[in-house]
Amino acid sequence: MLRIHCDTVERTVVISRGKGGCGRTHMQIYTPQREEETFWAHGTPMNRVDVERGVFQRENMEYLTGEYEAFLYAGDDQEKTLLRVSMECKDLSSCDREGVSERFRKSFYSWKPSLQKKQEENLFEIGFNFVPPKGLELSRLPGRPKRFVDRR
Repeated sequence: MLRIHCDTVERTVVISRGKGGCGRTHMQIYTPQREEETFWAHGTPMNRVDVERGVFQRENMEYLTGEYEAFLYAGDDQEKTLLRVSMECKDLSSCDREGVSERFRKSFYSWKPSLQKKQEENLFEIGFNFVPPKGLELSRLPGRPKRFVDRR
């Protein structure tokens, strides 16, 4: 773990210190994440950056405004975890909900394979909610809302 900014507690992981494909010699790191915005589920850290990787894909942005919110919930048995992601569609009637959901899952699980295993064990689930512009819960709150909230 590499600490980037001491005052905001941003941390990252070094991917490589070797020479990159283009010949650059500086280290490669994952996108820094703020520790206070990181939540753990089944021993795996999750952050808004992980959610944003799923939302902000080129193919998805044809249908989405770019506004989203995500919540973590505990299941009835407290062992299961639900990640509910709500996204604003530009037009609900023509929004490719299945395509957006599938691309999100593929991206998210490529970065979090341990959570995909938990999903296969029925201990982790991703649910999606699509809303019209200004239909997000957090968009009605004053100030700068958090995009990822743990409600377990």
